[in-house]
Amino acid sequence: MKFLRPRALASALLPIATLAALAVPAAASAPTAAAAPTPAITVTPTYGAVNGGTAVAKTNVPCPETATSFRFMIDGPNVSSSPFGSSRFGTPLPADRVPDTSVVGPRPLFPASRPPVNGASYSLTAECLDADLAITTLATTTVKVNENVWTTLRPTVYALPSKIGSLRLALVAYTGFASGEQVTGVVRAADGTTTAVSLQPQGTTPQGNGAALLQIPASVADGSYTLVITGSTSKATGEVAVTLDTTRVWW
Repeated sequence: MKFLRPRALASALLPIATLAALAVPAAASAPTAAAAPTPAITVTPTYGAVNGGTAVAKTNVPCPETATSFRFMIDGPNVSSSPFGSSRFGTPLPADRVPDTSVVGPRPLFPASRPPVNGASYSLTAECLDADLAITTLATTTVKVNENVWTTLRPTVYALPSKIGSLRLALVAYTGFASGEQVTGVVRAADGTTTAVSLQPQGTTPQGNGAALLQIPASVADGSYTLVITGSTSKATGEVAVTLDTTRVWW
């Protein structure tokens, strides 16, 4: 049986971005009544080099009225409760009572004396302190480190179909990467081994979204895998489970 070459097959499909968009769940309709915001931390920029990269952090909600100061603490492997952009004993709150490290300017996210571990996740926590240094936790976000780059981005990946047949092709959509960056992909087996896969095209939009035709190499055996897509500059990763079963042409 003669199959179309992947490039010819791709050109015969509907526009990838349109088709892959079907794999992305529709956003829920907005609530009719305004709800109080969920406490969160915004880190600017959203990624940076472990060595030399700087950032500022800010919450979206204020500290309680009893608080007089704030601090941001980062914690994880090899970095135990280290202050970021603020004093360990608290930095005075601004007039709006919103913790914001821009008052001291951009700072390295991790202390030079205690570098983070590649592949690890860290918690960045905003805390409010009162005059007696009693602590109230305000918000927490996750910082991931990959290939000596830290990031707060949390990409999401979708596969259509997630069960891939003998053509070894699927459509993938992804959201949440850095604006305009290229992406690469691998399939990771249960034992941790990885194999590079083809993604065409490899770019993202200014909003960090994209869609591509995925082709799995012939060297990959049938089985269950995790498709991992990585941003070329942010090193942020998104994952989705896929199954390869070449006993069928298509699912």
